[in-house]
Amino acid sequence: MRPASRRSPLPPPAAPFTLEEPGKPLLFDADRGLPDEVTARYSVKTLVASLTPDLPAARKACADFGRGAMGLTIELADSKYQDRAGEMIEKVYLKTGISFPHRLQRYAELFLIAVRPLDRWNVTCATPDKLTIEVSGCAVFQAMKVKGLSYKELPCLELCLGGFRVAADKTGDKVRLDVPKTLPRDGRCQFVLAVA
Repeated sequence: MRPASRRSPLPPPAAPFTLEEPGKPLLFDADRGLPDEVTARYSVKTLVASLTPDLPAARKACADFGRGAMGLTIELADSKYQDRAGEMIEKVYLKTGISFPHRLQRYAELFLIAVRPLDRWNVTCATPDKLTIEVSGCAVFQAMKVKGLSYKELPCLELCLGGFRVAADKTGDKVRLDVPKTLPRDGRCQFVLAVA
């Protein structure tokens, strides 16, 4: 006999979750305006349309896209779209001096949501020594396949790596970036950011 569940299913939120301080609503979820604003300036469709079979040029285009999109994501996340989670992460950092992985993880997650809102990804490890993010459904990879682009190496890895490097620079975290798994070979890209 199965034990009775004490949890009733929750309906999907109609609006981002908020808490309130007296007189001030505090947003906890990412504002939907952030991905709208980032994708308006950094479109995956436009990026892939510009790619050619030239691997070095494709890698540069993807890296430039990733760096620019992360820069804009950070700028918006720390100002116009600052949420309560980001505010609390910064408060904890200022009180404890502990930055990694929380600050970098916040930017990485917002970057993935902003640039590729329909991708499937997961944070599989977040410890004081290592942050691992796996992407199993990637709009850039799919769009390159649809366009018929095939490379010996994945130029789109530079998009994520470029973005993660910008986030690490912003947070001051000294990390080593590795990609032990890739979509064509392993069914997912795995990004490991380890304290250097």
